[in-house]
Parts: sequence; structure tokens; C-alpha cells
Amino acid sequence: MEKQHTNLILLTLGLGTLIGSLNSMMFNVALPTMVTYFDVPLSTVQWLTSGYMLAAGVIIPAAGFLGDRIGYKRLFTAILFCVLTISIIGAFSWCIEMLIVIRLLFGFTGGLLSPLALAMFYRILPASQQTKAASIWGMATMLGAILPTVLSGLILSVADWRFLLLFNIPFALLAGILCIFVLPKDSQQSQAKLDFTGLFLTSIGSFTLLFTFSNLSKWGLSVKLLVGIILGMGCLITYYIRSRHRSDVVLNLGVFQYPRYVAAFVISGMNIIALCTVAFLMPLLLQNGLGISPLMTGFVMLPCSILSMAMMPVASSLYNKTGEKLLTAAAISIIIFGSIPFLFVNPSTSILLLIAALCVRACGMGMFNLVATNAQMSAIPPELSGHASSLTNWFHQMLNALMVGVASNIVDLRIKSMGATTSDAIALVYTSTVNMIVLVSCIMLLCIVPIALKFFRSREELRKS
Repeated sequence: MEKQHTNLILLTLGLGTLIGSLNSMMFNVALPTMVTYFDVPLSTVQWLTSGYMLAAGVIIPAAGFLGDRIGYKRLFTAILFCVLTISIIGAFSWCIEMLIVIRLLFGFTGGLLSPLALAMFYRILPASQQTKAASIWGMATMLGAILPTVLSGLILSVADWRFLLLFNIPFALLAGILCIFVLPKDSQQSQAKLDFTGLFLTSIGSFTLLFTFSNLSKWGLSVKLLVGIILGMGCLITYYIRSRHRSDVVLNLGVFQYPRYVAAFVISGMNIIALCTVAFLMPLLLQNGLGISPLMTGFVMLPCSILSMAMMPVASSLYNKTGEKLLTAAAISIIIFGSIPFLFVNPSTSILLLIAALCVRACGMGMFNLVATNAQMSAIPPELSGHASSLTNWFHQMLNALMVGVASNIVDLRIKSMGATTSDAIALVYTSTVNMIVLVSCIMLLCIVPIALKFFRSREELRKS
């Protein structure tokens, strides 16, 4: 494959990934504006964000099946033009209910872009380019998490909220045209009929769990929480039992027969559990624990986000030179080293020290995410990449929702148990909670290393492969 053509494929799929990632969080900053504009409560407006997440969580398990059945190029291109059309229609929303429906449609379409792009990287590109592809996908995903805060704030300061939708048009149009002319034609599509029972079980299970986890901090340890978990897990377990010996399933669980994929799948889950809770607490620590403004919090978090993204191509260049085992051990060591100041943080800790620590952690996180992604996707045959990508993205979305709810609950419980009512007492609660959570996080990260040393590839093994 010519280098120029390969770079165009990387650009096309990376741009599609970025569009999907951006749209997932684009309205976060705009929620107060929407409350004023539509004159509705925040509880209603929040569905602009949660509706997208729930819709994406429902459809992501079917990404692999839809790609196999319709064709990955055809599906990816169609979704980009759907995003373009939905953006235009959404700009004419006259009530909050219509805008929420538009965001749901974004979730059902744009939510598929990231898992489809990851699968296509490993279906289209040769093995020699796949590590670079994983870094491009990771950078686009990370950029999609960084930009919405800045981009939304900039748009809302100079233009109407409708431009949060209209900005999609040139990028989706460009990516769609590139798809048509750059991506190779789809191979023979699967003729399997849609497993409606399987789709129903995965959709209801995913929706129920995401909705339950999103309300964890509100419901606490209640009957509603228990019912939601039992119902969601019951649907997914039923799907697993009926799909074990079937080939015409929405989500092919045959990827679990590959030990290195399973190891990377477990490791990436442990990493999310360890780091997502800390990531959720960090802005709360900076604002409520150290007393800095929301605007300053954004500036404090920005350098580490950029560094995390920038470390992915660095890790890509080191990948074959060091091997997966050594690179994982180095990444975990860097994250833990950067976590040390947070083990002792208190309301008087220097902001500069915390910025430096966050930047060190970000370097390790960027390296680790690259290794975990490539180790997972390169462990399976290309024909299963769609199902592996769907499963991984779905699993990460579930864990993110769960850990945000857990972190919120921990903070609320500690505030109540310590009887914190003054600003100083609340600041102490946040700093001591971060001390505890970071310690648990470091212990979990250390548990990743022996798994990686057993199942990941060394430099010599990478050269042989």
C-alpha cells in the first residue's frame, strides 16, 4: 500500500473518529445556555448529554454486525452524511424536546463512528501500520475529549447555540467525500439476518445498565439501583447463554478465545477503573479542595490532556523497539510516579506541583492507552475486528458511567459522614478522598503489570510476528 494512500486512510478514519468524539461532549458547556434559552430545568436539559450516551451505548454492540452486514465503508460513509443531515435539521429545533431527539439520533449514528473507525484501521491497514493507526485513533479520541470545552465556549461567546450543530457540516462533508474516494471497497458482506432477539437483549441490557449507573449518585444503594443492575445484567447474561454456539449474533463473543485479547481487555478495564475515578475527582479537587475557579481548572487540565495525546505517536515509535511488556511497565511506572503528589495533597498544596504531576501522569496514560489498544486489536483476525472494537468501546462506556457514579457516591458519603458544612471542611473532604482513591488506583495499576508481562509481546516476539 502506497504511503500517500495509507496517510489518506489514516486522515479519513481519524477525522471520522474526531467527529464522533466531539459530538458526544459538545453540549456539556452549553447546558446553562440551553436552560435559559428554552426556559426549562437543568434536569431536562441534561438529556442533551445523557441522551447521546444512552443511545450510543445501545447501538455500539451492533457495530460489528452492521459493518459485516452492510459493509464498513458503506456504513461509515452513510453515518457521516447522516451526521451532516441531522446537524442541519437540528439547527432548526424550536423546542428542547426536538433538540433532545436530535441528540438521540446523533448517538445512534455518530456513536458508531469511533468503534467502526478502530475496526477499519485493523481491517484495511497492514500490520506494519497498525501501531501508527492505533495512535491516530487514540489521538482523535483524546482530542475529541479536549476540544469540546474550548470549542463550545468559543462558539457560545460569539454565536448562537445552533452553531454547535452547524460546525459539523464542513467536517462531515469532507470526511464523507474522502470515504468515497480513499477507502477501499468493501469485501463480500455477510448475508446473516439480523438477530432481533440478540439486538433486543443487548440494547435493553446496555440501556438499563447505563441509565442505572448514571443515576448511581442520586439513587445510592436503593431498590431501584438493585432492580436496574439485575435487569440489565439479566439481559446480557441471557444474551451470552443463547449466543455461545451461534454464528448469526449481533455481537460475536468469539473474540474471547484469543488470550492476548482477553488479557488486554481486562487490563484496559482495570485501567479505566483506576484512572476514571481519579479523572472525575480531579476538577472537583481543584475547585472545591484548592479553591480555584472553573476557568482556571480548564487551564490546569489542558496541558496534561495535550501531553496525553502527544505521547501516543511517541509510544508508537517506541512500540517495536521496546515491545509491549516493557512499554506497559514503563507507562505504569510513570503514572504511579506522577500520582505521588496526590497521595499527600491538601488544601495548601502548590498548584504548580499538581500541574507537573498531572503532566507526568498524562505521559504514562498516553503510552498505556496506545499499548492496550494495539495489543487488543492486533490479537484477533481482521474479520473479527468490528466485533472486538464494538465490545471494547461498549465495555469502556459502561465502566466510565459506573465509575463516575461510584466517585460521586464516595464524595457524598464522606461529606455526610464527616459532617462537612464549611468550605474548609469540604475542602478537606475532597483532598482526603483524592488521597484514598489515588492510593487504590496505584495498587490496581500495579496489578496490571504481571498480567502484561505474561500475555503481552516482548520485542523479540514482535519482530517474529
